[in-house]
Amino acid sequence: MNKSLQPVWLITGAAGALGQALVEQVLADSAECIALDRDERSLNAMHDRLLDKTGRAPLLLPLDLVGASPDDYDELASTVEVEFGRLDVMIHNAASLTALRPIEHQLPDEWMKILQTGLTGPWLLTRAMLPLMRKAKDARLVFVSDRHCLDKPANWGAYGLSQAGREWLARALATELGPRGPSVLDIDPGPFYSRLRAAAWPVTTPDELPSAQQAARGLLEQIDKGVQ
Repeated sequence: MNKSLQPVWLITGAAGALGQALVEQVLADSAECIALDRDERSLNAMHDRLLDKTGRAPLLLPLDLVGASPDDYDELASTVEVEFGRLDVMIHNAASLTALRPIEHQLPDEWMKILQTGLTGPWLLTRAMLPLMRKAKDARLVFVSDRHCLDKPANWGAYGLSQAGREWLARALATELGPRGPSVLDIDPGPFYSRLRAAAWPVTTPDELPSAQQAARGLLEQIDKGVQ
């Protein structure tokens, strides 16, 4: 077991734009980092890039939230426990969006995959990891949210539903966990350029929006202050 005194972070959607920026900045702060994503090739590329650039790299956990079973999440928690013995911060960053379209035109398979990635998977992962988070002092459970689709719900379909569900889940967990912890944060980092953003607005270009690195810095500052 790695008995590092540094905080242990787990970030989902770690191979995406915001996920990679978060992993890099967490490692730069000398914390231990676990990177979870379904895209194993991109995880490996990030690992090698960061190792070459900084001499440090995250522990990689390839997992598809869509196809994972409850047993898969329990095995994941066992891996983290063997490696670190605890979990200080978990960021639910993974999300999925194919395109904006009316609900009546969204395919059932697409609907199920988006909800599994954005809502059911985070619940299962939280359920599995809570015992490890209770072993850490001042642990924080973070949901990355997108409130734009809640304010303007038309055409967001399952993605909008998953975001509404995440907001409710964060509120419910915060109430149920209370002073026992971990503390629960629901944070909207605001607009930034990413593959998901481009799926919603294909004409958007990177120079029109803040970068994922900027969004990650702001998100980590909010986590550090415990504000949302």
